[in-house]
Amino acid sequence: MKSTSPAPHPRGVPLQSRSTRWQLSLLAGLSLAFATACGDDEDPPDTDPTPTTPTYEAKIRRTAHGIPHITGKDMGSLGYGQGYAFAQNHVCILADQILKVRGERARYLGQGAGSLYAGSDFAYRLLDLPAKAKASFPTQPDDLKALLTGYAAGFNRYVSETPAANLPKPCTGVAWVKPITPEDLLAYHISVGLAASSYQLILAIAAATPPATGGGSVGVPAPGSFKVMRPEMSQVGSNGWALGKDKSEGGRGMVVANPHFPWEGELKLWESHLTVPGVMNVYGVGLLGVPAVLIGFNENVAWTHTFSSGQRMTLYKLPLVAGKPTTYKYDGGEREMTATPITIQVKLPEGSITNVTRTMYSTHYGPVITIPGQLDWTTQQAYTFRDANLQNTALTAQFLGMDRAKSFAEFKDVYKNVQGIPWVNTMAADKDGNVWYTDATPTPNLKAEAIQAWRAGVTGADPLSTAIFQRLGLVLLDGSNSQNEWQTDADTARSPGLVPYSKVPKLDRTDFVFNANDSYWLANPNQPLTGFSPMHGLENSGQSPRTRMNAELLMEVRADGASGPEGKFSRTELENAILSNRSMTAELLRDGLVERCTGKTNITYTSGTTTKTVDISAACTVLKNWDGLYNTNSVGAVVFREFASTAPGGTHTNGGTLYAVPFDPTNPLKTPNTLAPAPATGDDTVLIRLAQAVDALTRAGIGVNKALGEVQYSPRVTGERIPIHGGTPFDGTANVVGYGTFKSTAEEAAPTAAQGTVLSQAGLTSNGYVVNNGSSFIMAMEFTDQGPKGRAVLTYSESSDPASPYFADQTRLFSNKEWRPILFSDAEVAAAPAEEITISGN
Repeated sequence: MKSTSPAPHPRGVPLQSRSTRWQLSLLAGLSLAFATACGDDEDPPDTDPTPTTPTYEAKIRRTAHGIPHITGKDMGSLGYGQGYAFAQNHVCILADQILKVRGERARYLGQGAGSLYAGSDFAYRLLDLPAKAKASFPTQPDDLKALLTGYAAGFNRYVSETPAANLPKPCTGVAWVKPITPEDLLAYHISVGLAASSYQLILAIAAATPPATGGGSVGVPAPGSFKVMRPEMSQVGSNGWALGKDKSEGGRGMVVANPHFPWEGELKLWESHLTVPGVMNVYGVGLLGVPAVLIGFNENVAWTHTFSSGQRMTLYKLPLVAGKPTTYKYDGGEREMTATPITIQVKLPEGSITNVTRTMYSTHYGPVITIPGQLDWTTQQAYTFRDANLQNTALTAQFLGMDRAKSFAEFKDVYKNVQGIPWVNTMAADKDGNVWYTDATPTPNLKAEAIQAWRAGVTGADPLSTAIFQRLGLVLLDGSNSQNEWQTDADTARSPGLVPYSKVPKLDRTDFVFNANDSYWLANPNQPLTGFSPMHGLENSGQSPRTRMNAELLMEVRADGASGPEGKFSRTELENAILSNRSMTAELLRDGLVERCTGKTNITYTSGTTTKTVDISAACTVLKNWDGLYNTNSVGAVVFREFASTAPGGTHTNGGTLYAVPFDPTNPLKTPNTLAPAPATGDDTVLIRLAQAVDALTRAGIGVNKALGEVQYSPRVTGERIPIHGGTPFDGTANVVGYGTFKSTAEEAAPTAAQGTVLSQAGLTSNGYVVNNGSSFIMAMEFTDQGPKGRAVLTYSESSDPASPYFADQTRLFSNKEWRPILFSDAEVAAAPAEEITISGN
């Protein structure tokens, strides 16, 4: 007899009900695979072997679109089922990430273009996350240790029984898909927690070499080969709504989740339903390789997250001692940098392996960094940083505690007692119709004097600090002055130097709370949160058009408004609102633009040394007839987007050059507004901007009368352009899509779709608007008398395997604005067609 692993249904949905039970232990299963088949007429052996009681037993039931409902007899078994089911969908990505955190990419992939893989290895070896994980693992809660151990075992089972040649693309036949340990997982989770801090600076760490040595060696990324950018400033964002009994038709809690995250790489989300009877029953999405739900709900509480605009780290400028490029000044004295020799293995082009050693440098704050052309290590100064999440080993414990919460009080206590939230705001609602907001992210606790000095610096006193904050959204301090050290508060924080939980922004309501990546300030505009450190975010500052659209959708009360004339939402109204694709910038500016361009034809302007004449009449007619939305069939959306993007800052927080009425902090959701008037004499810049928009589209070969879906698409499936609706930050839509590179996945693990030559600030390329980022897991749910009910769509689908039926099925749903039901109750899951297996092992 032979044991084989049941594969997911090969043809996709709808599934036929099928159940396979596989209860052999892993070791027994492997040995039996090589056993001789026994005939029925053979005599049984004299004695039966002692049966093996499996350590783990889990049931995996995949319903429509491949969503796994995983039930384990205990936490270890739940992890076992998760690890196995997850590997079926994303084995390549997690294997690559473990390789990254171990600092072993160059050993298998070579040094990489521009020495990027070798550089990553050196930087991660300096951070030494595996050592942090190994030291922390024994202190983790017992149920979490069991979960991680089971997850690693389940993942390893998939790897052990899948020959390399049978692994999915893009890791078919590679040597770097290997078994992992629970400590590997925990080290990777620490790395995930660095997404808003050290993660951004990995190659800046690798690029840091003393000025006498120069660059160009293996493991030193070439200048221009990498960039540093706060994720939420460009590529990562989210909308999160929690509605209470005063805003919901049913009088209970409701949640809308709409994280804007990458569609490829390790920051994708994986959807699952996780159950240990009597212990935990939670549904939602988690970060890849993290065995817990990040965004979702259980029977009592529902929650979502958005990327916080606060600071997870501070940068420091260090004046150096003359003639000593590794010695810095500090409070009138001198301090030596710590030199750490690190050796990595590098695969050479002909296939042999060589050792490469570099000396890496750190200060008492953290690693030394170089951002070529911005923060360079010279004989006069060096730069370093301190990271609030580098010691955060509680990320998974945090999410597991939230997943298991039996009440709102328990849910909040996890925030207070674990303090493992890495970089997100939280919006939550309970079944009784209460809602809660917090930005409980780890935040540097600075003295008032340090904050005052920094404020002075970024308002003109220090051009470098100003540039770093404006361009990168990061805080740069004087590292030679102890005044700028993080302070330990009398109240308890997870780690010394952080703002304690008692002093982070929090808000309880019964109507709504929301966030769209601006600060905590207007989580509910009826009760602004004030008086917090600017390290948490800015108060009295201009709000993005997307924040303003979120607030408009939630707060408008009129017959044609999102929640109708009574101002209370049904779940259908929530679904329609979050994907309405209404444009705040269009609602503010389109009518004025049409009035201005009507009757105008040729507009002449100078671009650089070239004078151009552009006929804007057809574009003006298109804008007049445009529905004002960013749906796939909307004609005019591409013209308006290109118009808005020609004005730097024009559609953003403080007004720029497009608005007549500037931002007013006393009226933050209604200002800026009104199209700037035409000048009394000279060129009309508004018409010139429209001409520039038409010219950009002409250079891209795109007619002004093209519908958005003809231009904006996902190339996820080779040879197919899946039309995608939604806007960009210039458009002020809630639903945001675009192109991003925020990932650290090796190209060998998750190749990036080609974008083409960029022709405009809005991301227009010679291939149109290529989408690989944005709205990801979209969920609208509510608590009812029958329990939680909701619908969702995972825009990039459940699997990373191009051959899987679950690779692009939901991408097509999203293209058509189709939702699918969330199956949560036992009856719903049992009634659905499914592929089911039961696996067990030791």
